[in-house]
This record gives sequence, C-alpha cells and structure tokens, in this order.
Amino acid sequence: MDIRRYEPSDLAAIQRIWKECGWIESDEEAAALEQFFTDAIGTVAVMAGEAECSATVHRGAISYAGIDLPLAGVTSVTTSLIGRKQGLARAVTADVVARAANEGAAVALLGIFEQGFYDLLGFGSGPYSLHYRFDPATLIVPHPQRPPVRLSNDDVEEIHEALLARKRSHGGIRLDSTNMLTAELAWESPSFGLGFRDPSGQLTHFVWGKTKGESGPYQVGALAYRDTDQLFELLGMIKSLGDQVRSVDLMEPPEIQIQDLIRHPNRQRIVTRKTDFEVGGRSHAWWQARILDLDACVAARRWSGEPIRFNLALSDPIGETDVGWPGIAGDYTVTIAADSTVETGTTTGLPTLDTPVGPFTRMWLGARPASSLALTTALTGPRDLLAALDDAFRLPTPHTGLYL
Repeated sequence: MDIRRYEPSDLAAIQRIWKECGWIESDEEAAALEQFFTDAIGTVAVMAGEAECSATVHRGAISYAGIDLPLAGVTSVTTSLIGRKQGLARAVTADVVARAANEGAAVALLGIFEQGFYDLLGFGSGPYSLHYRFDPATLIVPHPQRPPVRLSNDDVEEIHEALLARKRSHGGIRLDSTNMLTAELAWESPSFGLGFRDPSGQLTHFVWGKTKGESGPYQVGALAYRDTDQLFELLGMIKSLGDQVRSVDLMEPPEIQIQDLIRHPNRQRIVTRKTDFEVGGRSHAWWQARILDLDACVAARRWSGEPIRFNLALSDPIGETDVGWPGIAGDYTVTIAADSTVETGTTTGLPTLDTPVGPFTRMWLGARPASSLALTTALTGPRDLLAALDDAFRLPTPHTGLYL
C-alpha cells in the first residue's frame, strides 16, 4: 500500500468509498465531498493505483478551562470494502494526526465507531454524553416572545459564524471550515433550521436538526447560543413545536439537566415505553482525544492549589509508526501550579506517574480522575500522587458541544 496526501483526482474514489461505507447514498450527497475535502488535511491509502481508504483533519480549537488550544478534528476515516483488515485506517489516521501536530495542533479529537481501535494511536475516551428524548409540549419553559427565523443550507455562512461565536464550556469544540459545514448540512436531510437574530439582523442562536414524518422524533443536530437566555429561548421554540411534534431528541447541554425542565418525566417514560416516542435518556462515550503538544496542554492547567511536582514516564504508540512525527513519549518532570510546566528528564526524589498518552489525556481533560484510571487503564503511580492529581484535575465534565 502507498500512503500519500489526498489529491483532487482522488475524489471519485473517495465518493465510492463513502457510498460503500453507507456514509452517503445519493449523487447529491457525493457531490458535497468536494467541499468537505477542500480545506482539510487529507490522506489516502492507495491499493492497485486507487484510493481505498482516506482520513481527514479539519482545524479548529478546543476550550480548556477557558483557554483555547489548537485542535485537530479528525472528521472522517473511511475504508472501502476491499481495503478492510489491511491496516489502512490506522495508517491514514496516524498520518493526518502527525501532519496536524507538525502544523501546531495541541490536541486531536475524533468520534469513534468502537472503543479500542484508536487507542492504538494514543487516543483515550471522553466522558459519557447524554442524549434525552422528550415530548416538546411537556417542556417547562416559556414560549418565545417572538417568532424564529427559518434557516436553510443557503445560510451556511451565517450558521458557521453563529457556531464560531457560540458559548463553549470546558471541552467545547470549534471547527473553522465553512466548506466542511456546507457538506455536513447537505448530509443532514430531511432537515430543519430555526433561529433568532439580534436587532442588527445578526444570527445569534439557532437549532438545526433532522425531521421524521409529521410527529417526529426530530433529531437536534446543532444547538448554538451565546448565553443561557438564548438557550432557554431555543428550548421555548422547541416547545412551540409540540402542537404537532411528539418527540425531540437532543444532546443535553452542559448548563442544565434537561429532566429538570420536563413535566412528569417518569410518568412519560412509563407510558411511552417501547414506542417510537419513548421518553428518556441514553448515554455513551462517543469521542476520544489525545494530547499532541504536551507543553501547551500542561501549561493550560492553571492550578491555584498547592503545587504538585512529579516525574512523568509517558508512552505514545504513534511513535512506533513511520509518520514523520515522533509523538510525545519520554521522561519528564511536570509541575502543576498557577504556571504549570514540563521539563525534559526526571528529577530524583519525585514520585513517578507511568502512563500511555491516552489515559494521561483523559486525566488532563477531567474526563476521569487519575485514581479511577489507575483501576481500568495502564496508568500507574503512588496512591498519594494519584489523590493529588485527582484534586488538581477536578474540572467540569468536558462537553464538545459538537452535534453535527
């Protein structure tokens, strides 16, 4: 196999791969791939002269405790039916991640089809995300005082600006490509978009989602707002759909517990059980992340407590691949303080945390505490050090806010 950068001449092969994978079905959806790849970091694996696997990264940022770090969003990894079990997906993913790291990305993040595969490249799972399905008529929020505006795919520039300006909590993702969003909206079909503008006419907050029949369930694909007043206006607008729509499914926003805003949630759950409109929540860990720039990521943790110093023995499986980037494996001295730092080499007398990059990333993000990761992953260290790290990385649950 040959691993190389994506070229526009690969487009027809990529369209075939995506159709084989079931990611797209129609020629109209296939046409959107040209824009999707326009400003991506793209890599393909070639067999017998034709691309049989591809991966893309789109650039952006991730909010870490209020600090934006450069992000490599791994937005696609697809392998054709004849390219399976050849190591192609691992190779192209490693290549796009390495290229993004060399361009200055500090963190890589991707959605997973199954847990375990991307661990082989140093990724670790994020926390559970909660999706809640409910009857919009039962939302205990006021109806908006004004009607929403209708949005379509033609409003992609405005939609993208609203996404860039939206409120992002810890772990919140921003992706910079309007071209990628154009493709994503084309693939959300049948769809609806409703939002609100400020007095100047600027789109400030909106909902975008998929429809299904007359009564739903509607699937919210994007929810963007700049403050909680706007969030509640969007929820009120969703409530106003309840005259006709019987079910809406959305990822719970980080600011609220959606069940607090549902009238008789347990009664609804019992009455609707095993129907198309079943009320209730489901959770799963659907994304993984890994650190690419150790210095930048550690420096972002500004800890006001007693400083913690420890040796870090960090392993990184991506360093075992031939991708032109060594990864971040090594022996370091780490200080977690108001000004956190990483120094190359170990310091005599300090406790040692021994861990692959995946579990270390999970701890750093606050997805799981160090003492918990020591039970289920290869992260190890003295009990006192783990307890201190539990305190130092006690952060809000990371929430990507990424729906599409």
